[in-house]
Order: sequence, then structure tokens, then C-alpha cells
Amino acid sequence: MNLPSSGTPLVGSDTRLRYSSSQIWSGAGGATVTNPNISSAILMTNSSKGYGYYLTLSLARSVGNLTTSVAYTYSKVKSINDGGSIAQSSWRDRPTQGDLNSDEIGYSNFYQPQRVIAYASYRKEYGKNFASSIGLVFEAAPAGVGSYTYQGDPLNGGTGGNSTLMYIPKTSSDIVLVPVNTGGGAVTDTRTASQMWNQLNNFIQQDPYLSSHRGQIAERNAAVLPWFKHLDLNLTQDFYMKSGKNRHTLRVTFDIINFGNFLNKNWGIVKTFSTTSFLKYEGIASTSDPVNAGKPMYSFLYQNASNQIPYVNSYQDNTSMLSRWQAQIGIRYIFN
Repeated sequence: MNLPSSGTPLVGSDTRLRYSSSQIWSGAGGATVTNPNISSAILMTNSSKGYGYYLTLSLARSVGNLTTSVAYTYSKVKSINDGGSIAQSSWRDRPTQGDLNSDEIGYSNFYQPQRVIAYASYRKEYGKNFASSIGLVFEAAPAGVGSYTYQGDPLNGGTGGNSTLMYIPKTSSDIVLVPVNTGGGAVTDTRTASQMWNQLNNFIQQDPYLSSHRGQIAERNAAVLPWFKHLDLNLTQDFYMKSGKNRHTLRVTFDIINFGNFLNKNWGIVKTFSTTSFLKYEGIASTSDPVNAGKPMYSFLYQNASNQIPYVNSYQDNTSMLSRWQAQIGIRYIFN
């Protein structure tokens, strides 16, 4: 409630409103009772916007000791806000295309547009006291979603940065590029605007979402990561024992999670974003630059600033446990 509704439209292809101030009540000149410094005053209300649906097609069949199943799910989920730990962070951390107070809907944080899951298991009892089974579970789905946002606060909304969705330039005339830290800090970037545009343009071209939405403002969580493919293995051995009229079972299990990665180090790898904020806001061009006066300035960040290596690929390997094989042994005693 402390965010002004007034401001000045940005100059250039991106004409979103830049707020005149990030606070109505900022305590300028010294905070008093009648001139308070209000950081956050959040008003939460209900809304009828937002929706979600899931469609699943599943096929299953059992033949003798063999059981198989495969299912495909398509979903679409949009919401205004997925929530946070407190009211202030729920507002601050929601990327928007413009008005930070609008009830703008976007894809949900955990939106998974498609998913395939299949399994097969074979179980055989033998020798009156034994049973063995082998099972495989296969899963394939996009590894997540993300929002392309600016680093910094070009709309002066006071969110602390990374909450303004990016305008995706079509040509070099759509964006004013300057060296990194032009807006403050040590400037060690020696690239020209032309060199920076070539690097930025190449990065946009190789990205499936960015290249197909040039000249538009990115949508929240609309960038979808590549599909991952995981295969899990289960081996189970049952030992049956008689106790009076009851049969008890000693069950020993062995699982390899991400079995594909166990077989080949290049299989079962999950991808993540190299960055979703590769453009840093560097300020508004002054009137001393009559061609660009009033336009927001941005720098194309380095992936490795020390060696001045720019971002080239949108995705990189996720080196967490999601991309590694794991094994476990289990023992269970079942009373019948």
C-alpha cells in the first residue's frame, strides 16, 4: 500500500511505468508521526483468478507374473501468487510484467506441463519358501520452470531486484547496453556495445523460450527446463517361514535410484538454468546522450567475471543428488 501509482513510462521499446518513488511514506527529511518511514504495508485480499487442470492417460496390463503400466499427464496451472513465508516476501518475490500490485496471473512455481511415468515388475514364487521380484520405474518430465527477470530494479518498485520480468529485445536498437557496473562499482568491462549485443543476441538465439518471444515481456515461470529421464531398479527377495498356522516373511530389498546413471555417467542427468537474470539494470541514460536519453541501460553479465567469459548456454548440469545414482539395502520382517 506504500507504493505510488504514479510514475513515468520508460523510453524505447519497453514502455512500462517506472515509479516516481518506491515509497509514498519514506520519512524523507526525518521520520515523524505525521511523516513516517513505512517499509512494507501489505494488504491481502482474495481473488477468483487462477486455475489448474490435469489430464492423464494411463494404460496398465498384467500377464501372468508380469505387471506393466504407462501414464502420460498434461497439466496447466496459473496463479496470482504461490505464497511465501511472510506477507512481504509473498509480494516482493513474485515476478511481474509491470504493476507490482496487480493481480496478474502467471504459471505456478511448481508447474510441470508434462510427465511420463512407466513401470514393469516381474515376481516369481518358487521352492515353497521363496519369492523373487525385479521392478523398473521410468520417469521423464521437464526438470522445472523459471522466470527471466532483470538483476536490479528498473521500475523502481523497491523490491530489491529480480522481480521485474525481462523485456526480450528483438534487435540492438531495442536495448541500451553498457559495461557491467556502469551504475556503480568498479568497471572492468571493456566490451563495446556492439560486442555485448553479439554475445546477448547469440544467447537469446540458442534459448527456446527467449528466441520465440522476442519483442515481448517474459511471462512468469514460462521458461521450461529440458526433460530429465530417470530409471530406477528394485530387486526384492522374500523368505517365507512358518510359525504355527501363520506364514511370516523376511524381505530383503536392493534399490538403485537413477539406475541409468549407474550404467552410464551421461545418462540420468538433470539440467538447471545457467542464469535467469543475465541482464543487469545500470540506470537511466542521461540527457547528455540525446539518442538514448530516458532509456534504461543494461549490461550483459559475465558467467565468469574473472576471466570475462559471457553466458553462452541457457542450461547446465545440475550436480546435486538428482543427477547421481544412489543405492540402498532394506530388510523388513512381515508378521502375517
